[in-house]
Amino acid sequence: MPLPFLKLKQDAAASSPVEVMERKPDEQDEKEYDGLEAAMEELHQALTAKNYAGAAQIFRDAAELVDSQPHEEGEHTNEGQE
Repeated sequence: MPLPFLKLKQDAAASSPVEVMERKPDEQDEKEYDGLEAAMEELHQALTAKNYAGAAQIFRDAAELVDSQPHEEGEHTNEGQE
C-alpha cells in the first residue's frame, strides 16, 4: 500500500498562468556609480567601528582603484626630478 503523501494528485498537472511584472530601474541607476565614493563610505564605517585593519585594506583598494583609472602623465608628475 503506497503512502498517502506519495500518491500522485490529478490537480498537480494543471498550471496556472504566470503573471508578468515589468521591472523599472532603481532610482540609484540614474546616478552613475562612483566606486571611490563607495570606498570612502566603507572607509568611514570601518573607522567609526575602529576596524583599523579593515580601514587600511579599504584605503589600499581605493588607491588601486584611483591608480587604475585613466589619467595623463605630464609635467606635474616630473616636478622636482630635474
